[in-house]
Amino acid sequence: MISEGTSRQPDLRAVSDQLEAARSQIEERFVEGGKALMAAYDIVARLLAAIDGITGALDDHACDEAAARLTATLKGLSDLVETETAAGQRLASVLEDSEAITPRIRDMQRSLRYLNTCAMETRIAGAGVSEFAQFADDVDKYVGSAIEQIEIFADKVGQLSAQVAAACVGGKGTGIANQVTTVSSTLTEALEAVRNRRAGLRRLANGTADVAKSVQEKVGKVLSALQAGDVARQRIEHVQAGIAMLLDELAKCTSEQQAEALSQAGIRLLAAQTSALIKDFTEQTRVVVATIEGLAGEASRVLTLTGKAGCAGGGEMQTIEDGVGLTRGVVGDIERSGALAAAAYASTKQVATELLSNMGNIGNIRSVRDDIRCLAINAYLRSNRLGPKGRAVGVVAAEMNTYAARLGVAAEDILQRLSTMRETSAGIDAERESRRVDIVGEIDGAVATLREANVRTSLHLKEAEESGNAVADRIAHIARHIDFSKDLGEHLHACHRMFGSNDNLAPVENPGDHEAFSKRLFAVYTMAAERDIHQTILGGSMRAPPAAPATESEDLFDDVLF
Repeated sequence: MISEGTSRQPDLRAVSDQLEAARSQIEERFVEGGKALMAAYDIVARLLAAIDGITGALDDHACDEAAARLTATLKGLSDLVETETAAGQRLASVLEDSEAITPRIRDMQRSLRYLNTCAMETRIAGAGVSEFAQFADDVDKYVGSAIEQIEIFADKVGQLSAQVAAACVGGKGTGIANQVTTVSSTLTEALEAVRNRRAGLRRLANGTADVAKSVQEKVGKVLSALQAGDVARQRIEHVQAGIAMLLDELAKCTSEQQAEALSQAGIRLLAAQTSALIKDFTEQTRVVVATIEGLAGEASRVLTLTGKAGCAGGGEMQTIEDGVGLTRGVVGDIERSGALAAAAYASTKQVATELLSNMGNIGNIRSVRDDIRCLAINAYLRSNRLGPKGRAVGVVAAEMNTYAARLGVAAEDILQRLSTMRETSAGIDAERESRRVDIVGEIDGAVATLREANVRTSLHLKEAEESGNAVADRIAHIARHIDFSKDLGEHLHACHRMFGSNDNLAPVENPGDHEAFSKRLFAVYTMAAERDIHQTILGGSMRAPPAAPATESEDLFDDVLF
């Protein structure tokens, strides 16, 4: 048995220890990088979820609901203007009729005063004739009752005129048409702003999502590329296994010459494997580092876009809500003005209804007219039978008949106007009720929908901005602080130097003398590159064992070059 110290070979156990230190650092470095990239991957996933939330917060349903409510508000305002205009025209018509009744009342009062005078003249002219005295008493009684009735009626007509006049003035004072024009313009702008906001958010979210998905995809590819660390670890372990096998085989050698030949062949092979893994590891980590540096640039772009998403439209959205809120206030003012007008309409209608539904006063006057005319005709006929004595009474009776007829004409005109007023006033409430829309309810509903969408959008925008910041910071940290090759290459080069050999890939002489070592080590390899180097130096027609992975180390980085 030949001891390992008799050969001029390097301290292989020291080389193995140095390789172990390098393997441990590689494993630690790549595990750290993998964890950091996995965290970045998760952050990008949250960012994409937030972006989906942004586009979903102010979705078609919310926007359409707000638009429908705002449109209903506009229609309600338009209908309100028409309703109030129609009501104002009706009230003006009622006022015109009520004012036209007043002079007719004065005509009736004059006629009644004259009839009262006629009754007194009849009593004087028919002095001594009992039937004329009775006639004068009857006329006096009917005329007195009529005077009382017309006074009551005049008071009610005065109340009606005052109420209708107040309602007309109140309606004109609201300026509803001008206010509605302003409100309609504000609502239309708000609706357009909502639609523009939705379109802008979609465009920005789509752009951000495209970049974020690209970052996510590339992070995934870099994660795959981090298998370079595992590949290097395996190849170091294979070199370590080779050292152990070489020491084992050297211990079995029976001569110094055999040991020297095996030592030189084994060290040349292990040095070549170490040199190849250093070269591959350097190239592979260079690609990983370059990819992460490029990824940092894209992550910064994500940050820029999410920052825009957080700022874009925020003030505009608040302006929309403020504008709609202001509109709601204007509508509230209109509603309150309408309520005051409605109260005036109701009060007017109450007075008008009371007057129109109780036509006894003016109806009694019409009866007085008929009674007085009958009395006057009878008195005239009797006065003719009395000859010259009754001639004076006949003249008075004829005058009474004429004025009673005038009284009837005025009464009929008043009754006709009252009938028209009743029909007109009855249509006021019917017109308002048939076209009533809950304007404040609709505008409040639109504000609530927009406010809810704005809250959801703001939350998702905040999440997107925070995730954008986080992913940019995380990837920038990886690019600055996690260097996958720093110091590791020097460790590996130190290991290579310890072999004390150059990169000599020339076949060894008499490779068959090292068959036992060669077969044992060849069975360990998992990489095609390792087998190629082995066969170049030690020769042989050995094949990879069936369990060897089919994926080659160089193939791991095909997807990284993007």
